[in-house]
Amino acid sequence: MKKIALATAATLLFAGAASAADLAARPYTKAPVPVLAVYNWTGFYIGANVGYGWGNADTFFNPLPNAVAFANLAPTTLSPDPQGAFAGGQAGYNWQAGKFVLGVETDIQWSDINRTVVSAPIIQNNGAPFNGFLAAGQKIDWFGTTRLRAGLTATDRLLLYVTGGVAYGDVNYAAQSDFRPQGTIQYPAGFKETKVGWTVGAGAEWAFADNWSAKVEYLYMDLGNSSVVANPVPANPPFQVGYTWKTTENLARFGINYRFGGPVVARY
Repeated sequence: MKKIALATAATLLFAGAASAADLAARPYTKAPVPVLAVYNWTGFYIGANVGYGWGNADTFFNPLPNAVAFANLAPTTLSPDPQGAFAGGQAGYNWQAGKFVLGVETDIQWSDINRTVVSAPIIQNNGAPFNGFLAAGQKIDWFGTTRLRAGLTATDRLLLYVTGGVAYGDVNYAAQSDFRPQGTIQYPAGFKETKVGWTVGAGAEWAFADNWSAKVEYLYMDLGNSSVVANPVPANPPFQVGYTWKTTENLARFGINYRFGGPVVARY
């Protein structure tokens, strides 16, 4: 009996091993490679922005033919320093290579940047006061820029950049030297001029969606100086007053851009 049991156990063991050997080997599968989405800044974009500007509009009052002959007015500088809100739109194109992004952007802005200051009484060359007042003002109706942008991606979706180029704008200038009521003469001036200058700045732009980005930006804009010579009313030759205005602005703004095309690429 013992021999029969051992023989049966051996047979069953051999049959099980043979059956296991006949089973097909389990196929080998490689784990899938993850696909990472990487933002790419290349492409055209359009957008809108709002901001606030504050500037320097120092206005120089120059008595003519000279300060000695024009005894009632000492050379004087007033500082209207206009400030106010602006809003507009922008369009541009970016090229990206690695972490480096180069682009060009142009914008146009409606502006309410303005201010007028008045100084009284008038100070004469001998330091004595003279009844009357001096006034100077400046208003920027609109302005725009066309700039290069160059930057690096701090992360795939965060672009830090510097920018610079040409600036232009429509500026209203006004000034007055009014010697009334002690005197009878005034020297008014007022005109509008389209100015061209330069601008530099820096900013940061964040792509919060595949085709949408938000930016904050600071620009310094210099539109140069403007001058005019005012004749007296009523006529009082040879006396005149020369006025010279500076036009510089600090501009801080927030903008939203829509980028055309598919800016997200796959990286394995």
